[in-house]
Amino acid sequence: YKGETGILLFQNIHRYALYFAIIFIFILSYDAVMAFFRNGEFGVGVGSIILLINPILLGGYTFGCHSLRHLIGGRMDCFSCSHSAKHAHGRWKIVTYLNRKHQMFAWLSLIWVGLADVYVRLVSMGIITDLNTWG
Repeated sequence: YKGETGILLFQNIHRYALYFAIIFIFILSYDAVMAFFRNGEFGVGVGSIILLINPILLGGYTFGCHSLRHLIGGRMDCFSCSHSAKHAHGRWKIVTYLNRKHQMFAWLSLIWVGLADVYVRLVSMGIITDLNTWG
């Protein structure tokens, strides 16, 4: 077996994009947490909730990718052969659960990212006001 060659290389390029996607999930998560603070004061706003849901949905999509399934346990031949393989099987089952919902997370995150962008844009332009606890 020589692996994927020629045009099949493009089919699997998302395996490498997974690493960048995970980095962006953490960046968006940090931004979501920071959205709950204004001038050091904790508060909740519609915008902060919208920004929090964004990385959750994107994370469900990203962490349910079959590439991650393969990375954390799909390459093993025997999950019961060793202690570390048993732990890998537990992680693999979690990713498998998310993988079953991969299409749902894809559509929800696609729609939510668009709505979040529109909401932030409208608030930044002053067209709508973000309801929040800061007053």
